[in-house]
Amino acid sequence: MIHIAICDDNASELKQIKIIVEKISLIEYEIHEYTDPNECIQAIEQGMIFDCFLLDILMNKDNGIDIAQKLRETHPDTPLIFITATPEFALAGYEVNAARYYLKPLDEVCFLRDLKKILALAYAKNNDYMTISNASGLTRIRLSDIYYIESMLRTIQIHTKDKNYTMVGKISKFEESLRHQHFIRVHKSFLVNLRYVQNIFKDTITLDNGEQILLSKHRSKETHEQLVKYIQEHV
Repeated sequence: MIHIAICDDNASELKQIKIIVEKISLIEYEIHEYTDPNECIQAIEQGMIFDCFLLDILMNKDNGIDIAQKLRETHPDTPLIFITATPEFALAGYEVNAARYYLKPLDEVCFLRDLKKILALAYAKNNDYMTISNASGLTRIRLSDIYYIESMLRTIQIHTKDKNYTMVGKISKFEESLRHQHFIRVHKSFLVNLRYVQNIFKDTITLDNGEQILLSKHRSKETHEQLVKYIQEHV
C-alpha cells in the first residue's frame, strides 16, 4: 500500500482534491488529510513514510514552498505535486523538485492522467521495499539489501548489507509476504534471499558475504529447485 498526503488549509478544497484522487483504482493506497501541514511533518517525525505529497502553496500560516523544503529533508525523492491558485511560485516549486504544478480549479482529466503515472511508479517502487515497526519506529528497508531473515523465539532479525534490524514478529508472515520476491524458507529459523546464495553443499548455504545458513533436510529439494529457477531467469 502507498500513502498519499494531501495538505491544504482550506478544508473544502482539500475534500475536493480527495474526491478526485479517489477516482483512481487498481492501486492500493491510503489518503492522509492535513489542513495544517505541520501535522504532516509531525507524522513524519513519528515515523510515517509517504509515497506522494499533494501540497497547496498559499496557506494562511505557512508557505507551501517552505513546507516542501522541510519534507525534502526526510523524503528527498518522493513525488511532490503543488496544487495552488497562482502560477507565481512555479519556478520556486521546481527548485524543491516538484513533479507537477497545477492551478486551481484543477483540470481533472490532466491531473488524473499524470497522477496515475506518478502513483504507478510509486507503487512499483514501494513493492521493492518493506516497512517494519520496532523500538526505533517505522523503517523502510530495500528488499534487495536483505541477505536473510532469522527467527529467534519471538524475535525477528533482518540481516542487510548495512545493518541488522530487530523486531517482534513471526517468520511465517515474512515468508508469505516475500514469497514472490525471491525469498525462500530454507529452515524453520531462516528465510534467505536467493540473490545472495553463492553455494549449497549438503546442509549448508553459503551467501555472497561469507555467512553460512543451515538448510533443513526436508526443505533441501525445493531450495535447490528454486535456486536453479532463479538463476535461469536472471542469466
